[in-house]
Amino acid sequence: MAALAQVAGLVLAVPAAFLFDWERVTFADVTWSVVAGVSVGVGLVVFYTGMARGLISLVAPVAAVVGAIVPVVYAIGGGERPGAAAIVGIALAVPAIALVSLVSSETRPPSRGIGALPLAVGAGVLFGLFYVCLSRTSEDAGLWPIPTFRVASAVTLVALALATTRGLTVARSIATPIAAIGALEVAAGVFVLLALQRGPVSAASVLASLYPVTTTFLAALLLRERLRGLQLVGVALALLAVALISTA
Repeated sequence: MAALAQVAGLVLAVPAAFLFDWERVTFADVTWSVVAGVSVGVGLVVFYTGMARGLISLVAPVAAVVGAIVPVVYAIGGGERPGAAAIVGIALAVPAIALVSLVSSETRPPSRGIGALPLAVGAGVLFGLFYVCLSRTSEDAGLWPIPTFRVASAVTLVALALATTRGLTVARSIATPIAAIGALEVAAGVFVLLALQRGPVSAASVLASLYPVTTTFLAALLLRERLRGLQLVGVALALLAVALISTA
């Protein structure tokens, strides 16, 4: 489904790129976008493999936290100096991501969780690399990095899917959800790209990595899932972190 969603998103990504103002797309823009797409494509495969082999309650938070830390380290190493409030917000966001991502581990034996840890870290590094690469594209390229990285991620995921399965088939019952996922991913990609290009990479990447908060909130609102105590603490920390990082 992840591969098909990447392909479906291209239908919207290309027209969106034409509608947004742009001056020129350099070879560097294309290169960074392709590397970003391959990174997120492979990262999704590693992430899903980790969840299949170990505890979701371990893989999800580790991948999310590592994915937030990598671009922060890159940004600070590159000379970014966030303000004191933003630094506190970034520091609070890390445990917030971990706490909100916690899910019940009753369905998997604890002994299987540790083996998935390297996969979780690997997925997080690849997700963080995605943010770093996307931040290297220029504003002159407009939204063209979006369809470019989606082509790369789609090719990567389709190739891996064909290599590990008998083929790609789409049941009618999931065609609409796949299209919706692709559209939402494109919309999210637009905002992430603009934030990474125009704002501090450290702040933008950490805010983007807070996606587990939205997922958890929607699950509670629409699916009536009950939030555990630690998850509620994570949500509170995340809201405080957003307020502080917004001062960057």
